[in-house]
Amino acid sequence: MAIEKMLLLNLVGSLDEEHAILQQLVLLENIHLNLEHSDVYDHNYMVHEYETMLSSEGTHTPENYGELEQQYNTLANTILEVANDLDIDLEIDKSNITSYSLSDAQQDLKRITDRIKPSIEIIKEKRIQIKELQAFQEKIQYIYEKIDFSEVTDLHYFEYEIGLLSRDNKLHIKRNYENISALIFRIGTIEEARENIYIAFYLKELKDETQRILKSLSWHPIHVPENLIGDIDKVRQTIKEKIALLESEIVSLEADIIENKEEIMLLLNRIHTRVKIEQKILEVKRQIIDGNNVFVLNAWIRKKDKEKLEQAILEITDQYFMIFKTTDEVGKELVPPTVLNNNWFIKPFETIVKLYGLPSYSEVDPTPFLAITFCLMFGIMFGDIGQGLVYFLAGVVVFRKNELVRGVLSRLGISSIAFGFIYGSIFGIETVPILEKIALVHGGPLNENNILPILLTGVIFGVVVLTVSFVLGIINYLRKGDIEHGVFGKNGIAGYLFFISIVILALTMGNIIPVSVFVPVGIMLSTFIIMIFKEPLTNLIQGNTPLVEGDKSSYFVESGFEGLETILSSLSNLISFIRIGAFALNHAGLFLAFIKMSQMVESVILKIFILILGNLLILTLEGLIVFIQGLRLQYYEMFSKYFSGDGITYNPVKI
Repeated sequence: MAIEKMLLLNLVGSLDEEHAILQQLVLLENIHLNLEHSDVYDHNYMVHEYETMLSSEGTHTPENYGELEQQYNTLANTILEVANDLDIDLEIDKSNITSYSLSDAQQDLKRITDRIKPSIEIIKEKRIQIKELQAFQEKIQYIYEKIDFSEVTDLHYFEYEIGLLSRDNKLHIKRNYENISALIFRIGTIEEARENIYIAFYLKELKDETQRILKSLSWHPIHVPENLIGDIDKVRQTIKEKIALLESEIVSLEADIIENKEEIMLLLNRIHTRVKIEQKILEVKRQIIDGNNVFVLNAWIRKKDKEKLEQAILEITDQYFMIFKTTDEVGKELVPPTVLNNNWFIKPFETIVKLYGLPSYSEVDPTPFLAITFCLMFGIMFGDIGQGLVYFLAGVVVFRKNELVRGVLSRLGISSIAFGFIYGSIFGIETVPILEKIALVHGGPLNENNILPILLTGVIFGVVVLTVSFVLGIINYLRKGDIEHGVFGKNGIAGYLFFISIVILALTMGNIIPVSVFVPVGIMLSTFIIMIFKEPLTNLIQGNTPLVEGDKSSYFVESGFEGLETILSSLSNLISFIRIGAFALNHAGLFLAFIKMSQMVESVILKIFILILGNLLILTLEGLIVFIQGLRLQYYEMFSKYFSGDGITYNPVKI
């Protein structure tokens, strides 16, 4: 349970084998290109050093990346167009892809398009015709006038047009009827759209003027398909027959394609995979250095992938050199990407961590600590056997396809069940004899003897998790060599001593521990002064001058305010964790209210309904509130102590 160990790879290969090597790296999907400019490697020196060591058949002509990109994009668009035409979902197929060249893919694609394109074009045309007929069919169902299209089509001096007008625009026609160079008659009504269907007759020589006037009235013409004869009823029947005929012709044309669709789909996926590989290889080529005979690639790989990568390249060629450096050898000049590596129980909580930020490579992975503490927080605040079981079943049954929801919900459900046994509560009922015997909190959380201990439990829990948070923060700072913040800062050793002295002071004032009040007060004052002087103390220890950078008065004013903020945040941290106990009481109290409400009615059915409703509200609304409160404590009270979240996402090259 940690962050994956990374190695910096420097690969020098012969340009003769560049394409084959890059293809293998793309297929391995485990190299993260390092694009940082650094003096860790002198690439020019390496190019010259290995030019003579790695053989090459001759001088290589630089590739025109722009032309290649355009070529690959054209191929990709053609593949996508064919897939859409055949209703195929493209997939990556890596089987035997290394022996399948781009020229093979181009030839196969041409063969497919030559074979199906004529049929596809005809099918497209027929589908357009069907769409036009269906659009007209939808509109003419609202026509109630008996129109004979044979008569209106054969007019010598007049033309006609059918269209839609809103009822509001109908008034404009009435007001300006004398200015309209057409005869307009209503022939139908579309009630739900508040529109009317009209037919307009106009002289052929006044066509342009009439259409301009109609357009100004927001006239929406309805396209009338050609070769329609007879009255409106016959036209409706004709359209149905035409649509049926076109659909049967499409089925006939698709028969040959569908017969070989499986074969075409497999081949198209292979072509798609080859083009995707070429596009990715081109993307990598743009980010590496080429010499006359060799190329240099700089990338991060996971340490566990080292042997697999070496073996894969060795199977292709021996014209290469590989150098691996650990992060310790690289130093702080380059920042490795972060890959989280957690077990099955903790892994679902990685997403919650990433919502805040990704851990940097040098940080302690906060996921295990978050997973454990978050489950404990939720269990304490929402402890109930029955309701926890509902969450667990919802995770493993209802949300089984969503790994994040399933993983988090099922684990929170288990925690809720565990604390349900501690509280002796099942669906809010705390009087079950068997559970009363094994419950550690007798009488339920709302028992007067349990309220204060539960609230104090939240505070004690807070002190423990904040202590761990401080320790993790100190470790992270010291790993980076940051003495100022790791030792003297508010989240370092001085900050923790200040925080714990407040706890000791509270225990002393409550006569819980026999310690003089001057001890915690002395620690508080000492650590407060140390935090204010953290920069000069750090420079003094490290032998740096001046002790304070910039204006001294500004520094001390800023440090004073930071010290005041530390006092307030330390008190806030302790008080915030009281909410864990408070929500445990709230959980019990909320259901108690529903129990009292059910006791106020006489109907058994109504009693059951109230109890079920209470559980539903608690499971949804209160469950969500408790979840959010848990996140708040993690993000604002704990993460602020030890987690920066400025890591680089591991983004391996892959298709």
